Amino acid sequence: MGERPCIFCQIINKQIPAKIVYEDELVIAFLDINPLALGHTLIIPKKHVENIFDIEENDLQHILVVAKKISLKIKEKLQADGVNIFQASGKTAEQSIPHFHLHVIPRRKDDGINWNQWWLTKIKKTNDKELDEIVKLIKIETEKKPEEEIKEEKPRERTEEETYWIRRELELG
Repeated sequence: MGERPCIFCQIINKQIPAKIVYEDELVIAFLDINPLALGHTLIIPKKHVENIFDIEENDLQHILVVAKKISLKIKEKLQADGVNIFQASGKTAEQSIPHFHLHVIPRRKDDGINWNQWWLTKIKKTNDKELDEIVKLIKIETEKKPEEEIKEEKPRERTEEETYWIRRELELG
């Protein structure tokens, strides 16, 4: 009996349907099929990595930037009062799927989610029509940039005064 294919990798490869709200060359974000709240979104790297211990730092940074974009969209379009950003790594931490994923969970006053006992939260059942409406509201289109437009920023030059004070601080240090 072979190992079961990763469900998130199947979503990335479009072998399993998902309600996608964001996609670029590094990550894909889609609505959780068992949401704690409407708009509950998962963000995953397209490269298979099991957990926080394995993910490359630049991929993790990019996921957090995408989490902020999605959070802002959720706040604006779904009138969320806030969001919980959640990630579990390892079986002991209750990681359910062995592919790194970050949860963005919309929160509203009196939404019934007890974060200290989230596993007791009654999961909101939903349907495709409702999910499609949420996708329309929070989907973020990404611009494809040609390779030649991507440039590294150079650090700015220090002024003479900044250099003086840095040296002075090192001398006194």
